Amino acid sequence: MSKAITELAVIIKNGGNTNAENNTADTNAFAGFYVGTVEAAPPEIKVRLSPEIILYNDNLIISAAVLKEYEREFEIFDAEIQFTDSNCGSTNVAGQYPHSHTVESLNVDSSTLKAKGKLKWTDELKKGDKVILVPAQNENLYILIEKAVEL
Repeated sequence: MSKAITELAVIIKNGGNTNAENNTADTNAFAGFYVGTVEAAPPEIKVRLSPEIILYNDNLIISAAVLKEYEREFEIFDAEIQFTDSNCGSTNVAGQYPHSHTVESLNVDSSTLKAKGKLKWTDELKKGDKVILVPAQNENLYILIEKAVEL
């Protein structure tokens, strides 16, 4: 594990206090993650943080990944793909004696797959969704990092 990840884990464990061994207070202590509830969907988003506190656009920085129409480029290489299907339909043969054949099964097995493209998110935050928030140091600004689900 990298040293930076280990140091971040220690800071989070110690509530953001980078001087935990000295038991000194850190005014920039990490308060932890918050869970809020979406009261109104973007673009005029409102997130309820507590019964008394509602966050508005000017209180939020929103991860692009939770917004509708968000696109990411992807590349797949050296991957294997295999799928099998049955009762796949039929083929039609043209010519002097047109006829059709039933395709009873189809098996595609590729040793390698290469693909490039874009993925577009089509869902969006909606009223009632739970979201994960991280407070900025002054706690007047929150970073909405992801939609949360309960299992």
